Amino acid sequence: MDKRIKFGIAGTGGIFYGWGGGSGHLPGCAWMVDEARLAAICDVSATSLEKAAVAVRKLYQEKAAGHKENGRDDLAKLLLADSENLKLYTSLEDMLKAEKLDFADIITPCEHHLAAIRQSLDAGCHVLCEKPLTRTWLESEKVVRDVANAGKILLYGENLIYADPYHDIRKLILKGEIGELEAIWLPLSISEPGNYSYTKGGIGALLDMGIHNITLAWFLAGFDYTPKRVKALSPDGVSNRIKQRLLDGVITELNVEDYASFVVEFENPASGQWINTYLEASWSFGDRGGFRVVGSNGEIRIEDGKIVVVDQFGNAHGRNFFHTGTVPPGYGGHPQQLRAMARLVRENAQPSCDAKIASESLAIAQAVYLSEARGRKAVTLPEFKEYAQQFDKNPEELLRELLKTGVSR
Repeated sequence: MDKRIKFGIAGTGGIFYGWGGGSGHLPGCAWMVDEARLAAICDVSATSLEKAAVAVRKLYQEKAAGHKENGRDDLAKLLLADSENLKLYTSLEDMLKAEKLDFADIITPCEHHLAAIRQSLDAGCHVLCEKPLTRTWLESEKVVRDVANAGKILLYGENLIYADPYHDIRKLILKGEIGELEAIWLPLSISEPGNYSYTKGGIGALLDMGIHNITLAWFLAGFDYTPKRVKALSPDGVSNRIKQRLLDGVITELNVEDYASFVVEFENPASGQWINTYLEASWSFGDRGGFRVVGSNGEIRIEDGKIVVVDQFGNAHGRNFFHTGTVPPGYGGHPQQLRAMARLVRENAQPSCDAKIASESLAIAQAVYLSEARGRKAVTLPEFKEYAQQFDKNPEELLRELLKTGVSR
């Protein structure tokens, strides 16, 4: 009898495959085949579904051949059997009904997350959901309530907290390597949207890259800290800087922000200690400096993908990171995230990065829009939530209003 954790994937877009180098969810499925079985995949597009199935079988067969060469016939057999038995569905409801999954991996466009999470919970499934959890804080609060009522696990898919080198940087902070934590600079920038379909759902750089910034910075500081207030930063704040994009040879107008620079203040309620996190999220090239974590006794940087600690006298030394067991197949943390989900389900344990963290991260991000709309004045989280509540019956109107008033064009 197969005792592995059984899961299915909903959505076969870009994040299913990743962006090379072993990123994405698919490489993670093959990597943790001894712990969990990908039983089914689902997509409303039959064409996309079949393409994904071909990719699964190709990867699994390649990995099986590699395991055979290395004397791991056990893993090779699992991969080949899983590729042969993979089921395909164009309906999430049908997949959930037929497969009796331990957990569902939700990687659909985020405008479908709320419905997909609810369907999965109703089917008795635990959930791993990609970022952002929903498109608005109002919707994410519904997820928080639904998860609590269902008594199930929801792991919020912030993959970077599992990725090199951030996980080891968090350990260095906990160790006291740089003294008392004071500030974090975290820019995440690319030259264009990772997927132009984001914009159709009202997702700009702030809810794409910025959500990564927020949750990752919070993780580095510690989830025992509480977000207090945010402020959009000059000179660009939240803005649409490159309004026209060349998409497959066609000039396309970008209808959302492509840049956000902002600060989030976190406070430790037990000690009263606070830190500022300076964050940049960009689809139009980055302007801020590199990653830095500053403490009272030094700072941590990332240089050429390696961790460098600089003491208070300017002396620098490297800190190597390593992995126990098998090395993950690539950058990004998606494989580690999938494995974490399988182990949470097996052990019936609650994740630290859960629906509540996801919801608060959305509140932070959308409070940045409100700060921009108010002339880049600081906005507390309670102020944003009071503002958002007036749209409680129509959460999409909240997003439209924030994009209308909270983006400089």
